[in-house]
Amino acid sequence: MIRMDDMDNLLVAYADGELDEATAREVEAYIAANPAAAQIVDVHRETASMLRAAFGVSLFERPSDVLPARAPRPRMRFLGYGLAIAASVLMAVIGYGAGAHYPDLIVSDRSRMLSEIAEYHAVYSRETVHLVEVPAAQSDHLKQWLGRRVKGTLVIPDFKERGLTFAGGRMVVLDGEPVAELMYTREKGLPIAFCVIYHTGAPVPMQVDKRGEIHLANWDDGTHSYVVVGEADRSLIEGLAALARKQL
Repeated sequence: MIRMDDMDNLLVAYADGELDEATAREVEAYIAANPAAAQIVDVHRETASMLRAAFGVSLFERPSDVLPARAPRPRMRFLGYGLAIAASVLMAVIGYGAGAHYPDLIVSDRSRMLSEIAEYHAVYSRETVHLVEVPAAQSDHLKQWLGRRVKGTLVIPDFKERGLTFAGGRMVVLDGEPVAELMYTREKGLPIAFCVIYHTGAPVPMQVDKRGEIHLANWDDGTHSYVVVGEADRSLIEGLAALARKQL
């Protein structure tokens, strides 16, 4: 069973044909269920092809020629020393072009973002006294404060029809950028959060991912990323995301 923490490296290894048959089949099943993963593989294959064209095959096949004779051979999980050097040079040149074709997928930013959101939600959702920084009674202040932080008008979705009560919100930080996290409680089960992150790029349709017991529904509208996250059934998280999109 593959760990999600290893998936980014496994996608690169799969693109390079370095996996055994059993692992490759697992990765292929993941790719089939995740369009973003298929695009990551395409990006890597395209980048590798450009690197070979720019630097020559020998740079990839004989890393020992690049290193001094007495230097210890570095241990890298999937990339050889020569490829790492070539990538660092060429990615500076092709980064813009690749980003135009595959927005937000160069190093699986979306996957990493969802993993980090799942991690901090797993912690915050178990708080009781300090579940939120600003309670629901101060919604106007919350909208003003977090709205400024995420550079937009903060909408607080109403999930009452799905049995959730708005509890308030807090600000968290992801890669140095503010994230508005709105918390909702329910009679049974841990709280569920609606997160807003300022993020410019191409719009991305809603997708549902899973990290352990946590489901995350995520989409982009071109200026912000939105995530509904919680330890709940996929159908509930997906339904809440659809309801939030209607209210935005």
